[in-house]
Amino acid sequence: RRHGEPLSLRDVAGEVGMTPGHLTTVVRRRTGRTVVDWIIERRMAEARGLLTDTDLPVAEVARRVGVGDPGYFSRLFGRTHGMSPREWRNR
Repeated sequence: RRHGEPLSLRDVAGEVGMTPGHLTTVVRRRTGRTVVDWIIERRMAEARGLLTDTDLPVAEVARRVGVGDPGYFSRLFGRTHGMSPREWRNR
């Protein structure tokens, strides 16, 4: 729900009513991933939708999904999807 905002492990744990340590354990056991990986996955899913369904500049897409630095967003998107946000939009 709040993936477009700056988030910490403590924020997410509070939202779901768990301690940070317990949330970390539960997420790792159920998904094999970290909470941070899960947050990034949610942000990238939202970014894919914005890139596909809007003409927003990449910097605005980054901001809307909670990544303040457009350069970092582009690198993160590229690592996750094997292509830049612009390449994703153009395909």
